[in-house]
Amino acid sequence: MLCAVAAALIGGTSLFGGRGKMTGAVLGGLVVGVSYNGLFLGGLGPATQNMWTAAVLLTAVAVDALARRGSMSPSR
Repeated sequence: MLCAVAAALIGGTSLFGGRGKMTGAVLGGLVVGVSYNGLFLGGLGPATQNMWTAAVLLTAVAVDALARRGSMSPSR
């Protein structure tokens, strides 16, 4: 489940709804797959892989929230 959510968020789908494309989700899946493969080849265990994925997810959600907050501010 963590991989699926990570792929969608990294691909540009917003947790707040209304945005995202299928191509972005596919690219997000590739990024998650490559990162898991790299962490595995680096000798890191599953727990560490999940921690890195969670950190990337938190960063993606924070960036999305900041971008959405910036786009909702009134224009002058």
